[in-house]
Amino acid sequence: MTKRTVLPVCFVAFALLAAAALYAHLTAAPACDSDAALRRVSEILRDQFHFDSTFVNNVRTVSGGYFSDSHECSAQVTQIRGNVSASDMPWRELRYWIAQRDAAMPPDITVKVGGGTPLAAPPPSIWKRLVRRL
Repeated sequence: MTKRTVLPVCFVAFALLAAAALYAHLTAAPACDSDAALRRVSEILRDQFHFDSTFVNNVRTVSGGYFSDSHECSAQVTQIRGNVSASDMPWRELRYWIAQRDAAMPPDITVKVGGGTPLAAPPPSIWKRLVRRL
């Protein structure tokens, strides 16, 4: 094959691969920490659980990949109160599931609020980890 043949074939293959990845991404459910998902979770917490204003911490994906049509997520949630430190607030376990049924419709989100949990500690700095190993 010559350069004149290989270059257009590679370009077309790359374009098809990019189009397939874009289609899969557009039909996938939003990530657990995406703005759209967290905004919808806040609305559900306000409407169903009567949480006025919330603070969500330590959002993690339990299951579901980048191109998956559903995700299971976990986090910690508390109601914001004035003049109270975040570490002194009563934190509760939060589980939510995101399922994308149809690309034209917003995803279905189901929320479950569990019992109390301690606030997740921030990860130790690199220096503290090095000292701990010595």
